[in-house]
Amino acid sequence: MADPTILFCVGATKAGTTWLYRYLHDHPDCSLPAVKEAHYWDTFDADARDRQVAAFKARLQELRDLRADAESAGRGWQVANVTRRISDMTMLISVIAGDRADDQAYSNWLTGRVEGVKLFADITPNYATLPDQILARMIALSPQTRVLFLIRDPLDRLWSHIRMQARRQRQDHEVYEKKANNILYRMLNRGQETHILERGDYPAIIRRLRRVIPEDRLMVAYTENLMGQNGISHLAEFLGISPVTSDVKTPVHQGAEVVMLDKLRPRALKLLNDHYEWAARNIGPLPERWQENRARMTG
Repeated sequence: MADPTILFCVGATKAGTTWLYRYLHDHPDCSLPAVKEAHYWDTFDADARDRQVAAFKARLQELRDLRADAESAGRGWQVANVTRRISDMTMLISVIAGDRADDQAYSNWLTGRVEGVKLFADITPNYATLPDQILARMIALSPQTRVLFLIRDPLDRLWSHIRMQARRQRQDHEVYEKKANNILYRMLNRGQETHILERGDYPAIIRRLRRVIPEDRLMVAYTENLMGQNGISHLAEFLGISPVTSDVKTPVHQGAEVVMLDKLRPRALKLLNDHYEWAARNIGPLPERWQENRARMTG
């Protein structure tokens, strides 16, 4: 049997990575950890490591509380599920806080849980911003390492990311819809919230990925195409797994509907125009949703 594939899905943020995680998690050829985003490769800096360990420990306590509630209520199925999540996160904390000289502890954590599978995966969108040397180190982890980068319609991705930011930052007295539009306003008029744009800078990210990662190990896919059967077949071929039809409903983690102000939409599209043009030239024919938004700039 061939060595299993190790997949790193490096984003983009709000481009369907949770859908991918659930699809692969339920796939009979795959074994994924109970932690979707491991944040191993983006926490070599001491401050980043300490912040991530603290975040994981806080989540670990939440899981322990959840398990206690499930035990009290007699929900055995939930106890078993949460126990696995606690185990995976406890081991991951030890890996991130421990010696990373040769990445062996991380490799054992990622691939050591099940034998006889064809694929293991770490789906962490933040990896899209990694420097060249870390990307090269990831690829060197295994001869069967693969990297996937999902790209969603630029305007839809931007607005989804902004809504997520607004939801996380909103104070009790603030209106969610107004908060989201204020973030977009600051981005367009004051050059703030630049990290949101960086996470969706497809040309810059893909050029870097292509520079470091061998062509046969990298796949860039339109999210809108991936979720259909043709897209699943293409993905399965790239990963060496069976093209199992997805039972995962889409979209995942869509968030509450919030309307972008009409006065901001044209400027946001203009800001992203180069992304539409670049993708059409360098990735392939644009999906229908991309074409619709692109037409708003030229119509």
